[in-house]
Amino acid sequence: MNTENLHIGIVENDPDFRDNLLITLKKLLPGAVLSWWQSAESLLKENQGNLPEVLLLDVMLPGMTGIDLTRELTRHGYSGKIVILTNMNSDSLILEAIENGAVGYVLKSDRRELKTIIETVLAGGAILTPTIALRVMTALKSRRSESADFGLSERLQQVLDLMVTGKSIPQVAKALRLSPATVHGYVKDIYKRLNVHNRAELVGKVKKFG
Repeated sequence: MNTENLHIGIVENDPDFRDNLLITLKKLLPGAVLSWWQSAESLLKENQGNLPEVLLLDVMLPGMTGIDLTRELTRHGYSGKIVILTNMNSDSLILEAIENGAVGYVLKSDRRELKTIIETVLAGGAILTPTIALRVMTALKSRRSESADFGLSERLQQVLDLMVTGKSIPQVAKALRLSPATVHGYVKDIYKRLNVHNRAELVGKVKKFG
């Protein structure tokens, strides 16, 4: 892939790492045009048309985080490729970055692979280093496991399933051959366990994770 005049941007507030990264990129992609900002806020002051085709973002920035910046750029229709380049390998941060528009999540220790990483995302792919990919797979499996039954007993899950279909407490009671008072007690338990306060919140949460 021809990366001549490719515009690559870096948002990084650690001057030592930033300078090291600039040197690495110049060696790996000598024809690229490099820009850098030390904060998300400074990048957002740029005209949309001047933004780079590939952005390498740290997570922990002064003020707005790299993930906040990812969300903001995606919301405004940024067409470039966002790759998180960080030392932070938290499951929640990785998933949040991907959910908000990042096409890559790479540890700073893997920066020597940036030529391959950049070529991959420019070709329409996504990139996760092996360590990060394993964490994402584990986290997603955990989410699916949690979303399947929310840790409820078989009886509570039956009540939940019927409520989500729109059945009232008397209808649930009839379907399960229970008294309305018993079902009402189950419903209160479900609300407490799922941390919701009414049927609308309950349905919304089940649809989000189901």
